[in-house]
Amino acid sequence: MLNEIGRTSLVVLALLTIFILITQIISYRNVKKQKKRFSDLHQALRPGKEVMLTDGIFGKVKAVKDDYLMLEIAKDVVIKVSRYSISEIIE
Repeated sequence: MLNEIGRTSLVVLALLTIFILITQIISYRNVKKQKKRFSDLHQALRPGKEVMLTDGIFGKVKAVKDDYLMLEIAKDVVIKVSRYSISEIIE
């Protein structure tokens, strides 16, 4: 027979296991949502779109290549950036 401390330890262990399981499920769902959001964002990148980079720079997409794009940040100022640095499409 289990004594009082043994039963309490089992209850705490069961609650801890349930808590960890719930946090893992929530974390997995959030990661899946973020992955879909960025996948949709990268597919929607087209020349002429206004975008914001992860560091807060705004610009207009001039050309889209495989892993990078050309971004106009000011008149006649075009920079080459990773397509994965785009945080959102403004327009």
